[in-house]
Amino acid sequence: MSEVRSLPESQFNLVFPCIADLPRPAGVIKTKEEDFFVEEVMNPELSGEGEHVWLWLEKNGQNTEYVAGQLARFSHVKKVDVGLSGLKDRWALTRQWFSVYLGNKPEPNWNEFECEGVKVLSYQRHNKKLRRGEHSANFFRLVVRNIDNMANVEALLLQVRDKGFPNYFGPQRFGFDGANLDRGVQYFEGKIKASKSQRSFYLSAARSYLYNLNLASLIESGDDLSADLSGPLYGDETPGSNELTEPEKEILEAHPAFKKGIHQNRLRLERRPYLVVPEAMSWSMGEAELELEFQLPTGVFATSLLAEVFNLSQGLGEGNQGMRSTR
Repeated sequence: MSEVRSLPESQFNLVFPCIADLPRPAGVIKTKEEDFFVEEVMNPELSGEGEHVWLWLEKNGQNTEYVAGQLARFSHVKKVDVGLSGLKDRWALTRQWFSVYLGNKPEPNWNEFECEGVKVLSYQRHNKKLRRGEHSANFFRLVVRNIDNMANVEALLLQVRDKGFPNYFGPQRFGFDGANLDRGVQYFEGKIKASKSQRSFYLSAARSYLYNLNLASLIESGDDLSADLSGPLYGDETPGSNELTEPEKEILEAHPAFKKGIHQNRLRLERRPYLVVPEAMSWSMGEAELELEFQLPTGVFATSLLAEVFNLSQGLGEGNQGMRSTR
């Protein structure tokens, strides 16, 4: 355990250990959107009839929620009538499904849908709305540029491919400069108000941060990660079947604002694997450059995989905030 991962500066200690046992080179992701390609793995059996239209879209440099809003406006429906399975990075080239509930409304000409950076690749009627988390995985094709030392890259990639990587929530979960955590504390303590969507972001950031702390604690203890180990996404326990360990309780007690917010919202205790092994991982290397393909389960961050190999920085967006620092 020779290196650590650092997230944006915040009132919190957002530095988490990794398991790489070799020095990691510096590398840059998202020099352009096409360097970070993500595609939902999902093969829906669409009925061809019904009150919903499912659309397979490609977006470049656009926010998923913004695209959903534009679909609602174009279709003259409420945004709540637009379904999607997963949120995708803005600073990327992504392909994903959306659904639009039309009811008795006439179907618009989807070929006339105009949204900068968005293409309608296909569409078909269906009798159900697309719900969150329906896709099984995400396929990634990424390019890392400006690698300052290629010496250990192959060995580090082999470690990740064969043994997996810590399943940390990535820095994007915490907002720019850790803002979702800082504002979450203010909201849970009653100092600021929040909309329903903001409250959801704050709760998600809090649970993710506490999970990362538990994972970091396990790595720092020197214990090996394995596929059967999992950590808490805090919520109400189920006595006798799903309970917190004493170390997990200690981490929660050390963050009273987060504990208060999680308890007040009556979330259920869930478990998330500590280790993920990528599927179908392959790569090719050039001069100071790497192209990498792999598949990950939903909810797993590609940046957490990359950060086991590189001391990352990001070219586009708010991610110029290094994701790890070397000690």
